Amino acid sequence: MNENETNWGIAGHEWAVDYLRRSLLNERGAHAYLFAGPAHIGKSLLALRLAQALVCELGGPDPCRTCRGCKRAAKGNHPDVRTMSLEHQAAAAATSTKADAARSKELKIGTIREWQRDIDLRPFEARRRVFILEDADALNESAANAMLKTLEEPPPYAVLILVAHGAGDLLPTIVSRCRVLRLRPLPRKTVAHTLQQRYNVTAEDAGLVAAWSGGRIGWAIASVENPDLLDQQQQRLDELVRLGVASRVERMRWAEERAKEYRGEAGAAVEWVRLWQSWWRDVLLVRAGNPHAITHLDRRHELEELAQTVSLDQVQRFLQQLDAVHEQLAANVNPQLAFENVTLHVPA
Repeated sequence: MNENETNWGIAGHEWAVDYLRRSLLNERGAHAYLFAGPAHIGKSLLALRLAQALVCELGGPDPCRTCRGCKRAAKGNHPDVRTMSLEHQAAAAATSTKADAARSKELKIGTIREWQRDIDLRPFEARRRVFILEDADALNESAANAMLKTLEEPPPYAVLILVAHGAGDLLPTIVSRCRVLRLRPLPRKTVAHTLQQRYNVTAEDAGLVAAWSGGRIGWAIASVENPDLLDQQQQRLDELVRLGVASRVERMRWAEERAKEYRGEAGAAVEWVRLWQSWWRDVLLVRAGNPHAITHLDRRHELEELAQTVSLDQVQRFLQQLDAVHEQLAANVNPQLAFENVTLHVPA
């Protein structure tokens, strides 16, 4: 069943939409869901569509997306649909502490307690009250324990939707009380087809953006809607490639800049690492004789030249270093030390 037939308007992830639709149709929906998967893959949109279906005035398994309830849920002002995230937590902070809140990488217990007070209220208009928790993997220990209590004894009218990059970053007891839907990157053909059909992108450009997206449909759509993102990515990639021939001082300066960026906006710094990984995976593919699977199709010649100067072992070890950076940042290791260390291991 495709997106037009269901009216969910979600590219790919048909299995997830079908599962949720059947649950609603058979009135066997869960009181709590966990949507897990990489950033920009469609988790938040899936959560919104489920919320719209639950408050839709037509009451079917699909959101009509035209009734007052669906429209208000999409705009974020439906009284029975509440969304909380790190961004909302920062916006709710007092003006004097907003900068500190924006830099926070944890959802705090005060945020969850506010939620709990709201959950106790019965629906104002719809049949259900829906609570969407973005960045659920950012719950600190006390907030996670408080969330667990809510999941153990939710009101019969409440549906909780947790959105996270990975279920492994949440308490196992939280995961066990949710129906878990793990969304995975989409095939390039699916992403390219969506860009061509919805945004009239040429086949060639759609193929390039689909490859660059790594199957993250949200990233691909955002890039088409805002071409500056593509320019930014190309500039960043140029900078990363130059690190291979940069001096030690230049590498240390780059690491310092990324550390400052991470302290202000962690997601932006992590995107640098993800982009770097995609480049060196391409080098690995070319070196291994499989250039047709590369991400950076427009830089094939550059990749071929680099692949001739490094060994498979060098590339594999550096990719392990980049994986370690992700783990270190998640474990709150000093970001400057993490970035400095990886720049010193760039294959030359």
